[in-house]
Amino acid sequence: MSEPFIYLSTFTVRAGHFNEALEAAREVARLVEAREPRMLVFQLFADEAGRQITSLQVHADAESMANHMSIAAKHIADSGSWLESVNYAVALGQPPAVMTQWYEEAGEPLAQFSRQLAGFTRAAVPVG
Repeated sequence: MSEPFIYLSTFTVRAGHFNEALEAAREVARLVEAREPRMLVFQLFADEAGRQITSLQVHADAESMANHMSIAAKHIADSGSWLESVNYAVALGQPPAVMTQWYEEAGEPLAQFSRQLAGFTRAAVPVG
């Protein structure tokens, strides 16, 4: 059985662009829900000031993350108008090559914790 892959990131929204970031977040959430059955958790949270957003993704496996990156590529590319910076990104589990390559090319750090020591997931993995 493959290990789950977990991704957590926090980023800063450009001042005055929170509504744009909010609409982008809602749009990508609808897309993910409709087209990514192996995404077990997809949540976005904002701080009270509307300047920081944290994303939590739990995938059935690293292949699901690679699939997510191809589906969400346009949204990632279009984020420049509201995204100021990526503050923190962490991969829990072995990240797919497309992910590490993207972070390297973007010049953004990706903390990697690839060795699962213990734990369990109580979410059923959808078939498909």
